Amino acid sequence: MTLEPLHPIQLQRFREMTFAEKWVVAKGLWKIAWEARVRAMRRLHPHLSDEECRQLAAREIARART
Repeated sequence: MTLEPLHPIQLQRFREMTFAEKWVVAKGLWKIAWEARVRAMRRLHPHLSDEECRQLAAREIARART
């Protein structure tokens, strides 16, 4: 995967962000990733309950952090 370089205006905005603003962005990205993983688990395991899909997603994310 190749990432596009950020535009100078984007870089400047990121540099100007406070910690609180960056934290809000990070939490939003985490939520998007979490929801995508749970949806993927539902697709892969349609026979499982929502709770079981959330547990599988949580296990995968926990393993990815180690």
